[in-house]
Amino acid sequence: MNFDNLLSKTRLLSYNNDIVKHYDNLKLVGKITPKVATLEIILRNKLDNKLSEKDNDWIKNSNDEKIKKAKDEIEYREKNRNLSHHQYLSRMSLGTIIYLIKENKLQNSIMDLKNINFRNYNQHNRNFFFENGIKLRFRNTHKVDIVLSLLQNLRNRSYHWENILKTTEKNGKHYPRLTTKIENTHIGVDPQKIDLFLSDLIKTFNEEILEYC
Repeated sequence: MNFDNLLSKTRLLSYNNDIVKHYDNLKLVGKITPKVATLEIILRNKLDNKLSEKDNDWIKNSNDEKIKKAKDEIEYREKNRNLSHHQYLSRMSLGTIIYLIKENKLQNSIMDLKNINFRNYNQHNRNFFFENGIKLRFRNTHKVDIVLSLLQNLRNRSYHWENILKTTEKNGKHYPRLTTKIENTHIGVDPQKIDLFLSDLIKTFNEEILEYC
């Protein structure tokens, strides 16, 4: 049966015209969605808790151009200029939440990733970088920035139904396409390790939540 007119030839070509692989990808997206959503909700609320220590109404009172723009866009979408703080917060994009964590230097306050070993997610990963020829281990802020970048990448690709099972082949070796770069060091997550990666992140907050994911 020809599915080109339903799923598009271009989409199926990215799976080598294998519809089974296409649906294996969608099933993986479905499987990880509760964990991705949980992490996004946790980050949103941890950020709000920290910023609310100084101002309970930090969204409405902010002079940050990015927050003001996000607020305007939310009001435009909702056709409502009288939303509650929680309503604004819940409608902010993950990208905005990540921006605010970094902009306010809250990485260490929001995530403790000392036990995260990036080699668990791809054998080529490192837990260190080089600076002026000196080997330095990633600090927690580095790890948080890496994880936030990977999470945003995964979230966006998953929710646009892109192929998160895809890898890049180079010199006969396969490398993950879910990658980020920091301090001139690439960190990636193998497709078969995505679920483990998300579980390990949730454990850093509260392992019991995994029972519900």
